[in-house]
Amino acid sequence: EAINSFEQGIKVKPDYADAWNNRGVCLAKIQQYQEAVKSYNQAIAIRNDYSDAWNNRGVSLMKLGIYGEAIACFDNAVKIKPDFFSAWYNQARCYSLKGEVKVALKSLEKAISLNGGNCQEMAKNEPDFENIRGNELFHKLIAV
Repeated sequence: EAINSFEQGIKVKPDYADAWNNRGVCLAKIQQYQEAVKSYNQAIAIRNDYSDAWNNRGVSLMKLGIYGEAIACFDNAVKIKPDFFSAWYNQARCYSLKGEVKVALKSLEKAISLNGGNCQEMAKNEPDFENIRGNELFHKLIAV
């Protein structure tokens, strides 16, 4: 139903980036990641500096296992908004899934520096951090 609402809004105003982004969020929630990416692409085409759309696109690509493109999206999100803790956190998740421990920990450290305790709590139970969970620095980063 929400997707239909956004589609109606897009018909009325096809250059409304927020509607495209929100349509993508709804599609991602029902695990239609490829369709979600298409919506984020539209949002970004309309507004290239849309950090939320870049981050959301990255998450959907990560869910599809397209890690390189996902990381590029997170890079774009933090270039636009350097204090975007969610993008740093998602980048850490993606690097962890790729098995790139050092970079994953560096991104996680940045996310924690921006959002402290909340981020540490999320990281403790994040399944995407299985590849770095045994790392000593990971334990130091999530210690509250």
